[in-house]
Amino acid sequence: MGEILKIRWFYTIGVLFIFLTAYGVYNDDYSIHVLPLILVFAYLVLFKLDAVLLLLSFIVPLAIEFDDIGMGLGISLPDEPIVMVVMFLSVLRFIIDGSYDVKVFRHPVSFWILVNIGWYIVTIFTSELPIVSFKFVLSRFWFIVVYYFLGVMLFRKLSNIHKYLWLYIASLSIVVAYTLYMHSLLGFTQESSYYISMPFYRAHGIYAAAISFFIPLFFAYLFYSRKLKLSVITILLVLFLLVMFFTGVFYSYTRAAWLSIAVALGMILPLALKLKLKTQLIILFFGVMFFLAFQDQVFYALSKNKQDSGEGFGKHLQSASNIRTDASNIERINRWVSAINMWKERPIMGFGPGTYVFCYAPYQEARYRTLISTNFGNQGNSHSEFLNPLSETGLIGLGSLIMIILSGLNTAFNVFYKTKSAKVKVVLIGVTLGLIGYFTHGFLNHYSETTKIAPLVWGSFSIIVAIDLYHKNNGELDEHVTEEMS
Repeated sequence: MGEILKIRWFYTIGVLFIFLTAYGVYNDDYSIHVLPLILVFAYLVLFKLDAVLLLLSFIVPLAIEFDDIGMGLGISLPDEPIVMVVMFLSVLRFIIDGSYDVKVFRHPVSFWILVNIGWYIVTIFTSELPIVSFKFVLSRFWFIVVYYFLGVMLFRKLSNIHKYLWLYIASLSIVVAYTLYMHSLLGFTQESSYYISMPFYRAHGIYAAAISFFIPLFFAYLFYSRKLKLSVITILLVLFLLVMFFTGVFYSYTRAAWLSIAVALGMILPLALKLKLKTQLIILFFGVMFFLAFQDQVFYALSKNKQDSGEGFGKHLQSASNIRTDASNIERINRWVSAINMWKERPIMGFGPGTYVFCYAPYQEARYRTLISTNFGNQGNSHSEFLNPLSETGLIGLGSLIMIILSGLNTAFNVFYKTKSAKVKVVLIGVTLGLIGYFTHGFLNHYSETTKIAPLVWGSFSIIVAIDLYHKNNGELDEHVTEEMS
């Protein structure tokens, strides 16, 4: 009976499509021919969602961003429309059939993500610019739904984690190779590094952040190559990608990315010593206290550095600590001070999600203004993953973000220390150190809301949670979890 019903539906849809096509041709309207593609895509989202999410991972690095398509809106094509449709149809599917695993919502990482997005929704109503905040929260919401909540379901199958990461790497390697080639034609100059990754990455910082994220993963694959029984060809491929990605970061001239790699790889020591997150935070606390005790001496030493950013690795690296004459560094301080001043005025609710760029101008202080500062404050965000939400959503917004990070890292460390599976260890150490590196980068830049970085940040949290829920026992699915998204 089921087969007869399918045949009837097939002929019904076929006849309907013929009539619609004939009607369109009669009226010189050929848009109906797009319908089969829409129906195929809807079918894939509803019944082969895992394939769509994996396809997204490959598409994202090659997608092209358009800053203004009208009404002040920007879009990334083709990934952003796909993300929106996937969010709508998949949420509809899970509501109807109730197949989503509800224990995901009870995980600590999920709890703080829900608190965070819930608070963002609340602050829309107190926002300085409610329409701006609504659009910002909607964008954040679909990133979280697709890359985190749907990601956890995708990663119930361990092999999908490796596929997701390697599809992004495969696509990103094309971009890196293209960028290095174009850069070589211009002599690898620092000036050209600011735009050479376009049209795929609109800023060299975003490009460098994406590349830097995968460097710890490559080291993890090499370290566990024996246990994973990698072939010689695979090892050589990983080494080649490691060298290429290092070269890409080097010639991106992004000092924050260089720092993020150093910190991420430096975290190998605490992992080797099996230090709990609590112990690491205590060490960090005393480190901060030590810095504060000698901050006058530190700032005095920094004030003597007059090396501006310039051509050459040495000069550019040395300029990172120049807070006296380097315009880029001082402008960052200007943005940070503006964010703090905004938070002081609205410490609980903030100015509203996505409003910093429109509201920070009056909160600049004259002593930190530079030649690249503007009276209109129309040149970007606060350059901080932490101060941006503080100024826009207050203490609760920042606090919930910090708790997402801490609960994610705590989960990753605990599972990493307990699991015996090399397959689990390699992805855990890769994405965890990638996140640590990214949020180190996040002290100096703010990219997690972009279409290029959101799949890495929220996807990594979903990988950590999926491993904790389904794969921590020797890298296999728990026995009671058997059905796939498809």
